[in-house]
Formats: sequence, C-alpha cells, structure tokens
Amino acid sequence: MRNQVLDAYRVSPAPATALFLAKALGNFIFVVLLEAVMTPLFIVFYNLRALGPAWQLIPVGILGTWALVVNGTFFAAMSLRTRSREIMLPMLLFPISIPAIQGMVEATRIILAGDGSARFWIVLLLTYDVVFTTACLGLFATVLQAE
Repeated sequence: MRNQVLDAYRVSPAPATALFLAKALGNFIFVVLLEAVMTPLFIVFYNLRALGPAWQLIPVGILGTWALVVNGTFFAAMSLRTRSREIMLPMLLFPISIPAIQGMVEATRIILAGDGSARFWIVLLLTYDVVFTTACLGLFATVLQAE
C-alpha cells in the first residue's frame, strides 16, 4: 500500500515540487486546525498569559509548525521504502528538528515570561524554514525516483 502511493506520485503529470508542496500544505492546514482547537484549551487550563508581546506567538506558531511539517512530510516520503519505517522516521526527523524545536520553546518562553524580544528566535525559525523548504523541494524528485 505504501509503495503504491509513491508509484502514484511517480506517474502523476504534476512536477515533484507541486506534489510536495500540496502534501506539505495539506499537512500544515491539518496541524494548524488542531492547534487552533488546542491553544484556547491550554490557555484556560494552564491559566497562561503573556507578559511580553503576545502577537509574537502567532509567527512563532506558524513558522514552527511549518518547520515540523515540511521536514515531516519529506522524511515520511523518504522512509516509506525502508523496512523499519516506524523507527526510521523519528530517527531521521527528531535530530533535524532540534533547532526548530529549540527556537519555538525559547521564543515562547521569552514571550510568556516577558524577558524581552523573541526576534532572534523568530528569525532563526524563518531561516530554518527557508533553508529546509528549499532543500526538501530540491530533493523530493530524487526521493520519488529512488528504488
């Protein structure tokens, strides 16, 4: 079943970059919808309030979500052909996601504690997103053609 998905991608007339972006955007929308439902619950149950500029939580959330989704989409496609894909995906995804996770955690901590500006971490997340989105777009055709 899993290899049939890659075969369907291969015979599709759409370019690999369009297939990757569509899959990543679909995953991104799904995760953002889940975050939209869960965030108010966390605010209420944990009695959270931002002592810093709360509006900065929006770019942190969007950039951090995209960072995890773009790499998750790419490495999920890459690990489809491996025998132990359930183990391979987290082993590939976690180390490559550490800078994004650290950026999200530190930016959120700074914003909630009011310890200044989270600008450095937001720029780091933006840079991470640009670098890994470009890399994933460039390499996805190779992943599709790999045997």
